Amino acid sequence: MRLFVPYLATSTNVGTRQHWGRRKREVDACHLLVRNAVREVGLRPAGGRVDLVFRPRLGKGVRRRDTSNYSLNVKHLEDGLVAAGILPDDRGEYVRRIIMEPPEIDRQAETGTWVEIIEIEGA
Repeated sequence: MRLFVPYLATSTNVGTRQHWGRRKREVDACHLLVRNAVREVGLRPAGGRVDLVFRPRLGKGVRRRDTSNYSLNVKHLEDGLVAAGILPDDRGEYVRRIIMEPPEIDRQAETGTWVEIIEIEGA
């Protein structure tokens, strides 16, 4: 299962120093975008344990970051999948592994993040 969410959080370096109110607004916006993306592709809830792969796509004017500086983006999107009902929770019994891929650069495309949900066989 793969979907594109038109969301890219602030850098982890910036987000960890963000005022809680601003961070909450950003998280809420992410959850709404995840729900919309899930509805658009007709994604169904995962049936068991999953691996999650996140790959940012950088459009026009978006600066490249160190791969680890996308970790806040990953956390917001993972929580969004829970809020959208795709995952029952983000604990280890439901999410076996998180993979953060380096960004794809496409200055003609919309900025956001590709999310791949890989269901684990027999888990």
